[in-house]
Amino acid sequence: NKLLVIIIGPILLYAISFPFFYNNPDAPLYFNLYSLYQGSFEHQVIDDNRDALMKNNRQYEIGDKAPDFTLQNVQGEKISLSDQKGKYVLLTFWASWCPVCREENKNLVRLYDQYKGKGFEIVAVSLDRSITNWEKAIDTDHSHWIQVSDLQGVDSEAAILYGVYVTPTTFLIDQEGKIIAKNVAGEALARELEQILQAKFVAGAGQIIYLLHKYELNITFTFV
Repeated sequence: NKLLVIIIGPILLYAISFPFFYNNPDAPLYFNLYSLYQGSFEHQVIDDNRDALMKNNRQYEIGDKAPDFTLQNVQGEKISLSDQKGKYVLLTFWASWCPVCREENKNLVRLYDQYKGKGFEIVAVSLDRSITNWEKAIDTDHSHWIQVSDLQGVDSEAAILYGVYVTPTTFLIDQEGKIIAKNVAGEALARELEQILQAKFVAGAGQIIYLLHKYELNITFTFV
């Protein structure tokens, strides 16, 4: 009987609280119950496949080409990671039921607003199984960058490909599609982006100055 209560109890709490969570996903009590139930289920799936996932994850280290994949966004449009070639991309695997992911979204909103017009993009792969929960989390967190999912939870094809065994898992990818950092978040990610995009700006400014100087020399030569 005790074992039955332990197993059935969280399920009943989740079932009772879900309508309240749906109407008010920011309420800490309902979100915590939802995260506890759904997160426990998803992490059990991960634990059952941890060795294989960790092996997949180790295949892609800094300097390696980030493998391509194609998933659908909320509107059902197909989007590939390779569509963002030419930009610096943060590939992040997250979920509405992951409290750490939801907290990190606050940092990503700030960084995205700062760098989205400077050659930076975020591709977020949701490990949700419910499109409703996924959409609500996007709206609540204001995480309106590229969002894709196959709604297979941690069984997502892309998550298995990249060996996602913790949430969130991130890969920072350069303009050529190569991995330049793994699992950077918070202030570490902010510093990484500042260094990369500041260097890119300086290099671009230097090229413009060079071209202007060359152009002026050509004009002088023409009049002489």
